[in-house]
Amino acid sequence: MPLPLSRELAQRVIDQIAPTLEFNINVMDPSGRIIASTDPARIGDLHAVARAVASGEPGIVHDDGSPTERAGINLPVRLEGGIVGVLGITGPPERVAPVAQVLVLTMVLLLEREREMDDSARREAADRELLVRLVSGELAAEGIEQALAAGVPDLPPPWRLQAVLAPEPTGTPDTVESEPRPRGPHRHARFGGALWVLTGGRGAGLEDWPAEIPPGCTVIDGGPCATGGDLAGSAQALGALATARKLLPTPPTSGALRLDDLAAELSVACLPPATAATLAARVGPLRAEHVGTLDAWAAAGGSVSATARVLFVHRNTLTQRLDRITQLTGLDPRIPAQAQTLRLATIASRAETSTPLGTPSTHG
Repeated sequence: MPLPLSRELAQRVIDQIAPTLEFNINVMDPSGRIIASTDPARIGDLHAVARAVASGEPGIVHDDGSPTERAGINLPVRLEGGIVGVLGITGPPERVAPVAQVLVLTMVLLLEREREMDDSARREAADRELLVRLVSGELAAEGIEQALAAGVPDLPPPWRLQAVLAPEPTGTPDTVESEPRPRGPHRHARFGGALWVLTGGRGAGLEDWPAEIPPGCTVIDGGPCATGGDLAGSAQALGALATARKLLPTPPTSGALRLDDLAAELSVACLPPATAATLAARVGPLRAEHVGTLDAWAAAGGSVSATARVLFVHRNTLTQRLDRITQLTGLDPRIPAQAQTLRLATIASRAETSTPLGTPSTHG
């Protein structure tokens, strides 16, 4: 269905063109009613000739011989095969006909531009609504698959949702326009301090992003999701992590973190605040090098030799640190269950500091 010819657009065209012309210009809707004119007093009047043109008659030229109409020309304004209005110019037909053709073309071009802008705005609104409902958990698995099947562009499974976090405190993707997006088809929206990007099919991997993510930006990758249920779970997990971004570890050089590697961070993000604060207090007495030792210990799977290599310390130094951590916290990282508690506690402590703890040190 063609986009209607609005009064605002019609009057805007007349106001732009009229100062350069000596002729009276009217624009009528398909019913023949004048909706814009160089003579404001005529707006709202019915124009019989325009009604005939809008009903399918070709452009009508009338000269001074008509007892009811002044000399001029009326031409249909066509869009997508339909007549959306009629443009009329008063004056000698041989003089106003070329002007009328140009004005009709101008109106059609402006209508097409507004239609494209309107379509783009609708797509952006649809993308935002879909992604907000997805991240907030408002969409069931069946609803997700139906929404994606009906959306534009077509995104076949497997789906992958990513959240792009801009650096703090200088800005968020809600205001920063320079975040990267995948090269292939995708749907995106900015909300909740993140740019959310949903891809599908073969174009659903981090390899489809530009080679470099801007400094300070972090991409959290939700991983491939074969079903709507998988995508729902991934989306809600990303939402929890984006809300608690201080819990996230320092990203690698690529700027990308994978949801599969953030189970501990997600667990802390979902804890009641009082519980998280209690956990953080358990490692409150530790220095930064102790927290760094715990991070390295966890990454190395509790291997003394591997942790010592990562920290560039002697095995005896590492043992002394582990003993000191046990003394200060009452938790021994060499006992798996207590190591898990320490892991969660060090993550919870990130929210209590302006910058993440855990910078490795070769001292003490």
